[in-house]
Amino acid sequence: MCVNSLMSSVRNYTDDQLQVLLNDDARLNIMVDNLPQVTALPADKDMKLAQSKSMAECNLSMEPKLNEAKSRLQSTYTEAVKAKQDVETLKSKLDSLSENRSLDTVAALLQAAAREAEDQSDDIADKFMNGDVEIEDFVKKFQEKRVLSHMRKVKSDKLMTILRDQQYAAPPPAPSHATPYPSAMGSGYPNLAGYRNPYPAQNRF
Repeated sequence: MCVNSLMSSVRNYTDDQLQVLLNDDARLNIMVDNLPQVTALPADKDMKLAQSKSMAECNLSMEPKLNEAKSRLQSTYTEAVKAKQDVETLKSKLDSLSENRSLDTVAALLQAAAREAEDQSDDIADKFMNGDVEIEDFVKKFQEKRVLSHMRKVKSDKLMTILRDQQYAAPPPAPSHATPYPSAMGSGYPNLAGYRNPYPAQNRF
């Protein structure tokens, strides 16, 4: 644009005038300095400096607010992290409670099943004492029911021990050495003292 303005100024010059202008540096410098684009440069420079200064001052004035916003953001992030940890802890506790309830249910069912098997063995014993069951069948069925009841009771007791350990963080009790089959002196068989066997000829095990 500066070249176009300068060309417009010398467009009507004769060759001699142009030659004189080219040889006169002072005059040529004056013409260039008087171009509108050149004269506007200081004003543009001052304006840009003023704009830069204004932006710098604005940034400085906003710095406390920016710092406050950063502080709030950091605080919010910290609270979010803590909330996430609290949720994970709560979930872990809920999962543990759910597991404990499941173990409670299983233990209760095993206890009920053990009692049921024991009742069935008592029924078998009653039938034998009433002469309704052969001794071979009695021994087989009675022993099966007693063993089943005993194993269910052992499993139920073990689950209850696990639950107590989880609730009270107590050391586990000494393991039981109970045999899976009834002993001769245990309560595995009914007391048949004084009972007259209706099948004396078969009284051999």
